[in-house]
Amino acid sequence: MKIVPAKHCVDILREECKTQSIRPFKARGSNVIRCPHCLMAEFACFCHLRDNQPSSIEFILLFHRDEIHKPTNSGRLIADLFPNDTQAYLWSRTEPSTTLLNQLKNRQGLCTLLFPNTQTAQIQKRQQRSVVPQTNKNNVKHTFIILDGTWKQASKMFHQSEWLKDIPHIEISSEAKRSFLVRHSSHQTQFATAEVTAMLLDTLGHNSQSRLLFNYYQAFNKHCLASRKRENNATT
Repeated sequence: MKIVPAKHCVDILREECKTQSIRPFKARGSNVIRCPHCLMAEFACFCHLRDNQPSSIEFILLFHRDEIHKPTNSGRLIADLFPNDTQAYLWSRTEPSTTLLNQLKNRQGLCTLLFPNTQTAQIQKRQQRSVVPQTNKNNVKHTFIILDGTWKQASKMFHQSEWLKDIPHIEISSEAKRSFLVRHSSHQTQFATAEVTAMLLDTLGHNSQSRLLFNYYQAFNKHCLASRKRENNATT
């Protein structure tokens, strides 16, 4: 019997985007019958691996429009595991969600954007946090904004959004990345959204949640690979 997971913020956002879209999104392997929840080919469905957990921090996933429908998107894995502590919005340079803007205003001082301290950010004099923020003394969870897109897309989202300029940003240090890779992974290329978020949790000392997300990301990769192989075989 197939498990039908409860909808979370990313599922709802994806459905909203579909209703507003002029043209349907067609990913690679668009002819494959896919699970409507995990977006994998039906034989590679991994919905049964979702294991809802509480998170020690809160997440705001800010999606580039091109990313929200991709079966290979890893940002949605954060909502899969931590649905009660995750919110999702579509990024807009000039017309961000009013709900999101109000939330950021209410979370002033308790919100940080995860992004490297680039040369452009330094020229723009963006505020960078030197210390990773923790839950405050009133047990209010800190909120982290996670930009979800390719590096080029995320860079544009960060540098060109005036409404994000007053929010401090923080980057995962090189030492923390090396430590994480030694314990969890062997590659040293660009990181997926879920990997960077797992590193953030690890840096904050939430090691069990970090392992949970990284292990789920690895399982997701295996199912993506299996799905792609079957698609390739079907077209040869």
